[in-house]
Amino acid sequence: MRRLPLLAVVLGLFALIGAGVAAADPPSRVGPAVTDSAGVLAPGDEARITEAFGRLRQANGTQVFVVYLDSFDGADGRSWADESARLSQFGSQDVLLAVAVGDRAYGVHVDPELVVSQSDIDSAIGDAEGRLAQDDWAGAAIALSDGLGGGSGGFPVGALLLGGVVVVGGGAYVVSRRRRNRTAAVPADPAQPPAPRDEFSDVATDDLAYRASAGLIEVDEAVRTSEIELSAARGHFGEEAVGGFAAAVEASKADMLRAFGVRQQLDDDVPEDEPTRRRMHADIIRACRVADERLDAQVAAFDAMRNLEATAPEYVAGLAARRDAVLARVPQTESTWQALSARYAPSALEPVAGSLAQARQLLDVAGTEVAAARSEVDAGARPAAVVSGRAAEDALTQAETLLDGIPRRGTELVEAAAAIPAARAETEQDLAEARALDGSLGPVVARAEAAVTASEQAETGDPIAALRLLDEAGAALDGAIAAARAEQDRRRRTAAVLEQTLLTARSAVDAAEDFVTTHRGAVDATARTRLAEARRHLENARNGQDPAEALREAQRADSLAQEALRLAQSDASSWSSTSSGGSTGVDLGSLILGGIISGATRGGGWSSGGGWSSGGGGRGGGGGFSPGSFGGSSSRGRRGGGGRF
Repeated sequence: MRRLPLLAVVLGLFALIGAGVAAADPPSRVGPAVTDSAGVLAPGDEARITEAFGRLRQANGTQVFVVYLDSFDGADGRSWADESARLSQFGSQDVLLAVAVGDRAYGVHVDPELVVSQSDIDSAIGDAEGRLAQDDWAGAAIALSDGLGGGSGGFPVGALLLGGVVVVGGGAYVVSRRRRNRTAAVPADPAQPPAPRDEFSDVATDDLAYRASAGLIEVDEAVRTSEIELSAARGHFGEEAVGGFAAAVEASKADMLRAFGVRQQLDDDVPEDEPTRRRMHADIIRACRVADERLDAQVAAFDAMRNLEATAPEYVAGLAARRDAVLARVPQTESTWQALSARYAPSALEPVAGSLAQARQLLDVAGTEVAAARSEVDAGARPAAVVSGRAAEDALTQAETLLDGIPRRGTELVEAAAAIPAARAETEQDLAEARALDGSLGPVVARAEAAVTASEQAETGDPIAALRLLDEAGAALDGAIAAARAEQDRRRRTAAVLEQTLLTARSAVDAAEDFVTTHRGAVDATARTRLAEARRHLENARNGQDPAEALREAQRADSLAQEALRLAQSDASSWSSTSSGGSTGVDLGSLILGGIISGATRGGGWSSGGGWSSGGGGRGGGGGFSPGSFGGSSSRGRRGGGGRF
């Protein structure tokens, strides 16, 4: 008869512990990067936190959110953070730090796919917890953000050369083909590459501002000087002769004005934070640099044109001799063209089909300009003679290029024909490999077979087109074979990892199941919910058809089971620390802890006034403990974590 009074004492103790709970904040959708509903941040703290979050976002794409609130509403910190992240539709690069100031507890949500090592995550959470223990609220968020940046770097992105390279331009055709190395490692799935390093990251903000101001002064002087020189050159050589220089001056002036506009924004009455100021100073420096380099590129050509004025007679005489030499090449080039036309199809000669006629026209233009330059030299108008001579020089250069292209095309056609047998043999080998590798490659194989047939038909009349068809077919086959092999390797690796993960997940679920069963009198609904979810995910993993999806289910089961065990252990520990009893001949605490008489503590119990009530004691009722609270040590999960401070 001594058990019921003792139960009343235990339940009364539960009721006392449940008193005085802080104002509750249930999980909810997260708004801005910093939410301070608890009002603990000092002036300027939010700007410091936002700046730290911005550094991390630029470094590896991770976005951190922090929420300061009063209480986790009876949930543990990790669960509160995970649920809020779910409600906020967080992605794999989003991290949430939730701090319950009244509970002196916290939770961190980290997605399993976040590209940061587990050791960096644990270290970052530990640093944040240390700051929270000192009531350094802003410092905790900054420490977490800085810690998550320590292991960033992204996934290495592999590169695979597929097939040959074909380049056509200016009458030239270059064929390059290299056997693909099938024994090399297949590159991993591409991921977001690391952000490029800021060239000004090591420059202090004040120095950056000084460089921007100096750049504005220098480019302003350069543009002003160039406008003066342009005006003089325009009057001396004419508008047409200085057209390129004029365009460069206008473009650089536009860049300069844009840079001055950015500086004006910095000087207005609207203050910018330091990251924004640094970005704007860097924009000014880059714009000034581009403008200055564009003007420098015109200096050499402009000076050369002015120097020609001093040697105008010799310059014009040299152009006349050069034109005569180019004219002497025309008959031989015409004979080459006729031989090529008799041997190859029109499609093979299409890139140089009009070259001969165009070269003759350009030679006529050059003759006219040389004659004009001679007359201008004789008349003492040397600047005008230079302009005419430059026009003749350009026409002769283009004519030479066109005449060179015709025999070169013939050489390329011969080289392409010689390369076809090896290319066809290689493509046939690729086809055999693709046919044997995977039935899903049927469409690629069919297109490659059609390309081989088309190349045979084109080989005689247009060897370059035939080689191109073979090369494109080989590139497509290589890509398909590489992808098929990568998929096979991925499935093999996933299957191997799945077996291991299923073993660890089953072990974790069994351990949590055993603990809850033997301590169910003290284990609350949160731990039981995690365990039930772990069982469901484990079952999905066992029955899954897709190895990758099954692996994700098994990993989730493992994580939930570990969390369920931690929560259950925390429940049992909290219950044990508040329960006591005299000698009854039977250990009453063990009976309640094991759930043997848990109905008295969960389904009903003695009210503090003495009488039987159907309401629940424990945590789900009027009070109890915060399942996520902790005393000086963190309770971290597979990726995120939580604890007390």
